[in-house]
Amino acid sequence: MLFTRFTQDARQVVARSHAEAARAGSGTIEAEHLLLALSAVDGPAAHALATAGADHETLTAALRDEREAALQAVGVSTADYDLPDPPTTPAARNLPFATSAKTALERTLRAAAAEKASRVEGTHVLLGVLAAEQGTVPRALRIAGVDRDAVRAGVERG
Repeated sequence: MLFTRFTQDARQVVARSHAEAARAGSGTIEAEHLLLALSAVDGPAAHALATAGADHETLTAALRDEREAALQAVGVSTADYDLPDPPTTPAARNLPFATSAKTALERTLRAAAAEKASRVEGTHVLLGVLAAEQGTVPRALRIAGVDRDAVRAGVERG
């Protein structure tokens, strides 16, 4: 089973990503939900993000701005519409992992294997999320002014 090697903090990150996706009204768990969860679950990964200026509130705002920028790139602005808040789904509902989250988790396992770690830590999940070169997470981190390489180096130094 994939999560049997995950430490308590890594499991909390995965569980919190489900809650973040549900809170956003998403039908799937995306890498951005893992990122938000990493910033919310107390531990070395949240500390590394906070040190880089990426606390949960900052990342939430950056992800909102990233979505707005993506829409504006195709000529759409949410300001032009009176949109209701996204519906939230019950946290107990089983949301599937989207490709971005699956890829981040695969990179998580690779990060742990590269260290020859017997357990998968929250910092491995962070390294898996930070490894994305394209997509919502890297764009949102740029908006937040987060230097991904510096965060990654800090995590790898321990």
